[in-house]
Amino acid sequence: MTKRGASSADWLDQLADRSEMGTLVARFDWAATCLGPPESWAPELRAAVQTCLSIRFPVLLVLGTERICVYNDAYSQILGTVKHPAALGIPAADVWPEIWDQIGPEFDRVYRTGMANGYEDERSIIDRSGFLEECYFRWSLGPILDGRGEVVGVMDVITETTSAVLAQRRLSCLTDLGTELAGARSVTDVSLRAVRALGRCGPAIGAADVYLLVDGELIRTASNRRGSLAPDFPSGDPDGLVAGAASPLRPSDRPVDSVTVPVGGESGGEAVGVIVLTLNGRRPFDTSYVQFVELVASAIGAALDRTRRHDIEIDEYRHIGDTLQRSMLEPASNFHTVAARYLPAAGNLAVGGDWYDVIQLPTGKRGLVVGDCVGHGLDAAAAMSQLRAATRSMLLQGLSPAETLVSLNRYAESVDGAFNATAVCMVVDPARGELTWARAGHPYPLVVTVDGVEWLDEVGGPPLGFLSDPDYQMSTRQLALDDLIVLYSDGLIERRDESIDEGLARLERTALGLHGRGAEDVVDHLVDTLLPTTPSDDVVVVVKQVPLEHTVPVAVAVGDSSAVGNDIVDVT
Repeated sequence: MTKRGASSADWLDQLADRSEMGTLVARFDWAATCLGPPESWAPELRAAVQTCLSIRFPVLLVLGTERICVYNDAYSQILGTVKHPAALGIPAADVWPEIWDQIGPEFDRVYRTGMANGYEDERSIIDRSGFLEECYFRWSLGPILDGRGEVVGVMDVITETTSAVLAQRRLSCLTDLGTELAGARSVTDVSLRAVRALGRCGPAIGAADVYLLVDGELIRTASNRRGSLAPDFPSGDPDGLVAGAASPLRPSDRPVDSVTVPVGGESGGEAVGVIVLTLNGRRPFDTSYVQFVELVASAIGAALDRTRRHDIEIDEYRHIGDTLQRSMLEPASNFHTVAARYLPAAGNLAVGGDWYDVIQLPTGKRGLVVGDCVGHGLDAAAAMSQLRAATRSMLLQGLSPAETLVSLNRYAESVDGAFNATAVCMVVDPARGELTWARAGHPYPLVVTVDGVEWLDEVGGPPLGFLSDPDYQMSTRQLALDDLIVLYSDGLIERRDESIDEGLARLERTALGLHGRGAEDVVDHLVDTLLPTTPSDDVVVVVKQVPLEHTVPVAVAVGDSSAVGNDIVDVT
C-alpha cells in the first residue's frame, strides 16, 4: 500500500477524512492495478466507490477484469483481522480463496448478463479469525454499468445473518430436547432421550454423553458416539464438577472442542451427573454459545431431577450401579478362545435387556449363556441383571443347561420384566469334546465346522414365564478341533420388512469359511458384516473356539432335562 500520487483526482481526496476505509482507498496505488489511476476512472465507477464508502451497511465492490476489491468500514468487520486491510486492491478470488468456488460464479454471472441476483442465509465457511468459521449471509449483487452500458464492476450489498440463523437453530434444538425429555420416566430414559435429541441438533452439538453419579462413581449411561469414546473430562476432576454449584463454562473467541457440564441437583445440592458435549469446531465458543449449552444442561438436569425423585420413590435407582456394571458395554475376551460383543441399539450406550455370560465351571468346563429381555431401559436392565445372576448361580451349582432353564422359568415368575425373556444355555466339556445345550425361545445357535455350518435346532422350548411347567429338552453333540460355536441375540439377524429366515440365511452365508479363524477375528467379522449402520435393537454376539487336541466324530443326541446331569457344564 502506498501514498497516492500527485495526479490523483480531487474526488478521491474528498474521501480521505470521512472514514478509515476512505483514507485507505485515497492512499492506495490504484495505478498498479488493472483499474489504472483514479483520474481515469469512469464517472459511474467513481460514483460507485463514493456510494460504497458512504453507506453504513457492509458493501463490497468487485471492479474491473481482475475483480479488484474495494469495500467500506462495515465490510471490514466481515473480513476480520485475517483479511483486513490486506483485501483492499487485490482480486476477490485472492481475498476469499476458501469460498471462491461458491461465490465466484455468481459475480461472473452478473458480469456476463448484467442482471442482479441475491441469496438469503447463504452458508459459507470462511477464514477471517484464524480458523475456518461457519457463517451465514444475506447478499445482493448488482451490476455497475459505464456510460456505454458495459459492466465494469459488481456491487455486493451484504448482511451477516449468522447470529439469527444460529439462534433459530439452537431454539429448535432446545424445543426438540424439551419435547423428547417430557416423556421420560426414569433417569436412564432421560439419558437415552437426551443424547437422541442432541444427535438431531446438527453442528451445534457434534456428540453427547451423559454420565450419572452412582455410588460415588460417574458412569456413562448414554452416548450418541458410535464406535468412539468420549473425550477426557476437561477439568481432570469430574467429581469436582459434580460437587460444584456453578457451571465451569467460560466464553472464548475461538472454537472449543468439548465441554463438561454438571447436570441436576436440586436446591444447590450435589449434581446428579455431568454431560460431555462435543461442540461445533467452526464456531467460537462465545457468550451465546455458552448460554445455549447451559440451557441444554438445565433441561437435562431438570428432567433428571424429576425422574430421579420418581425412581427413588419406587426404589429403582439403587439398581443402576449393579445394572451398569454388568451391561457389558466394553468388548469382552476373558479367555483366549472366547470373544463377545455387546452393541447397543443405534450406538446409544444405555442399559437394555440383551445379555451374555461366560462362566468358568468346575472340572475345566465352561458355560456360555445369551439372553434377551423384552423392552429397553431400567426395567429391562434390572430383569436382565437378575436373570443373569440366577443363571450363573445355577450353572455353578452343577445344573445342566435344561435344568437351568427349568429353574430359571420358575424364578422369572417373581422378576418384573422377565416375562417372555429368551435364553440359550450351553456347557462345553473340552476333555470329552462335548457340547450340551438347551433353548428357551431364543434363536438357534450354530456351529461352524470344517465342512460348513450346522444349526443347533434340535431342541427348544417356550420363552421364560410363558408356561408354568415347560419341558426344556437338551441336546448333546461332539465337537472337533477349531469348531466355532456362535451364539447371538435377535438384533444380529432381524430386519424390518423381512422374514426371520432371511436373517438366518444371511448369518449362515457370513459364517461359511470362518473355520480355523480365532474367536476375536470371527466375532469382529460377524459384527462388521451383519450389523446395520444404525441397528434398531441391541445386539449380543458370543463366539467360542474349541481348543481340542483330538478330532472326534460328530454325533447328536436329544433328550429331556434329565439326560445329562451335573457332569455337564462348561468350556475352556
